[in-house]
Amino acid sequence: MGQEIEAKYRLATAADLEILAGLSRLEHYTLQMEDSEEQRNTYYDTAERTLEQQRYGLRIRTVGDRHIATLKGQEEARDGVFQRGEWEVEATDPHPATWPAGEAREKAFELLGEAHLEERLTIRTLRQRRLALRDNRAVAEVSLDEATIDAGGQSTTFREVEIELLSDGTPEDIAALTAALQQYTALIPEQRSKLARGLALLSQA
Repeated sequence: MGQEIEAKYRLATAADLEILAGLSRLEHYTLQMEDSEEQRNTYYDTAERTLEQQRYGLRIRTVGDRHIATLKGQEEARDGVFQRGEWEVEATDPHPATWPAGEAREKAFELLGEAHLEERLTIRTLRQRRLALRDNRAVAEVSLDEATIDAGGQSTTFREVEIELLSDGTPEDIAALTAALQQYTALIPEQRSKLARGLALLSQA
């Protein structure tokens, strides 16, 4: 199991996103541009909402020809910073019976057993990625997202910036990067994951 630690902040306008996209440095961090990617994230659960009730989420992310199944655990969020367990495996089918043996499959089976899964919602994201380098070491990934949630016949679009810690990073790096970004535009702490926002939209349908 990996441990995901990331901060999420909403951006009010497209202009805010453009400002951040033009940065190559933040205080003593260098921002190294990575490839942008178009993601299609499809979330699944049982008809009884087994995962939602246990505060887990399961998605298949498609980027080009690549398909990644991700199971995310119960999250703790404070001031826009999330911490949760995360299991990933290369897979095109959401049901763990089709996944290769490993911790991701075992954990998903523990939660779901042989239950049937159905599609609940989709989130399409255009992501611009930057690596934040400190002393020539990548400590975090800074992602600028434009996303659209489609759920229950309804849709909503939003923009946000995510700062995800890498293995060489520390929580202090999140705080420092956040403070540096706030010098250029207002960051609004986001207390809900993209899935939580999608489920809220679905409940209105």
